[in-house]
Amino acid sequence: MRILFDTNILIHLEDNKVLKKDFSAFYNLVISNDCKIFYHPTVIEDIKKDKDANRKEIFLSKLSKYQPLPSPAIPDLDFLEFVGEKNANDAIDNRQLFQISAGYVELFITEDKEILKKGAKLGLTNKILNIQSGLRLLSELYNVVIPSHPILKEGSVREIIHLIDNAFFDSLREDYPPNFNDWFKNCAQEDRKAYFLMVEDNLSAILIYNKETPVAHKLSGIFDNALKICTFKVAEDAFGYKIGELFLSKMFALCIELNIRILYLTVFPKHSKLIELLRIFGFKEHQSLNGEFIMLKFISKKEYRGLNIAEEHPFYCDHEKFGKFVVPIREIYATTLFKDSIHRHPGLFDNDFTESKSEIEGNTILKAYICNSKIKVSSGDILFFYVSKTMMEILPVGIVESFHVLSNLDEIIRLVSKRTVFSQKNLDQMFEEKGRLTIILFRLLYYLKKPIPYATLKELESAKSNLVNITKLSEDDYKILKQKEYFDERYLIN
Repeated sequence: MRILFDTNILIHLEDNKVLKKDFSAFYNLVISNDCKIFYHPTVIEDIKKDKDANRKEIFLSKLSKYQPLPSPAIPDLDFLEFVGEKNANDAIDNRQLFQISAGYVELFITEDKEILKKGAKLGLTNKILNIQSGLRLLSELYNVVIPSHPILKEGSVREIIHLIDNAFFDSLREDYPPNFNDWFKNCAQEDRKAYFLMVEDNLSAILIYNKETPVAHKLSGIFDNALKICTFKVAEDAFGYKIGELFLSKMFALCIELNIRILYLTVFPKHSKLIELLRIFGFKEHQSLNGEFIMLKFISKKEYRGLNIAEEHPFYCDHEKFGKFVVPIREIYATTLFKDSIHRHPGLFDNDFTESKSEIEGNTILKAYICNSKIKVSSGDILFFYVSKTMMEILPVGIVESFHVLSNLDEIIRLVSKRTVFSQKNLDQMFEEKGRLTIILFRLLYYLKKPIPYATLKELESAKSNLVNITKLSEDDYKILKQKEYFDERYLIN
């Protein structure tokens, strides 16, 4: 992003006084995200008017560390007549303002109230900002929320470098002789980020990831930045707990947060279970290298047709051919099924896998909703889970994978095992009472940033009931919610 700084901003940054927090925070965001800072060459004329020769000399010397805007646009007569120009100061201000109108810079930062008024007159209030507004804008653009989960620790490889000789890494040392330890130490030196699972102070699962440029990843035909899953390992004592799905869900979300459209990893053919999981969620074999498959997935909705299938996860299409349903779920079940939701209050044992390992369904992408509802849903339909009675709001969004009405208990158990909040005993009781059960297998896509409250739902024509049963929304009602910007457009294939 190209940002033009007004003289008053540069003076604040280079003055000998204590720097205000907003200024330092804004400057840090600009620098850390490789934004380009410019000043307009005409501001030198303004600075030269300073009668304090010593101060003028000092400031001009400091200005040399910033870059003058090359070949700035010259305001035309229509622009000058519209904004007005009464004196030499106006002339300098207008030349700076015109760079935004001409598209030569994306932002103009100033504390000058008169310039901000002119910006409003030009209809450019979203591009001509003071420091506070600029800080808010850049924070929204660049502050990445790292997806989290109660049983996972997200942090640096440095936090686990002391475990390098642990038996957990033996299989990796065998797969990558003789330099795995050196590579792992290098990850710590580079402060690479990771998700890891600790069980009784022992490492049981790890995923190390790294953002790579095309020069670094060298993927054939790929010229964008990519997120590489450098290490993906689950120990035998954590097999069966759906940690693989959990890791993938976090990587999908992180790519979207970072606006990265390529996710890849290398896998030896012997890891057939992992390869099968990757293929389910749309990874393709891109090429082979040193006996490994390079498995790649595009995290870009432009690459998909909007079929609402697992290969396109986590993207989805809300075309009218796909039904939209409000699905009630009690809080006690929602906090287990949707374990990383804000509805779940941090618990005493959330970071203790030995205590929470029975809640496997909270780790999965593919989950099961079991009920006695007579309503029918179809593959690809969209589900909005309404936490009833207590929270009384919608937060999780899912996509129907398959729909079943079954009267065979063994088949039910096979289908929902490790994907439902209900225990074997619960299922036995439910089946005994009804003789058959309705099962909706669905994929969790994401959580709404702005939950939909009960009061809003009650205003919808198709949600006049108390939402105690699965309720189908009309297209008109769905569009009302969409117009209110509840849904995350980053996931939507329009």
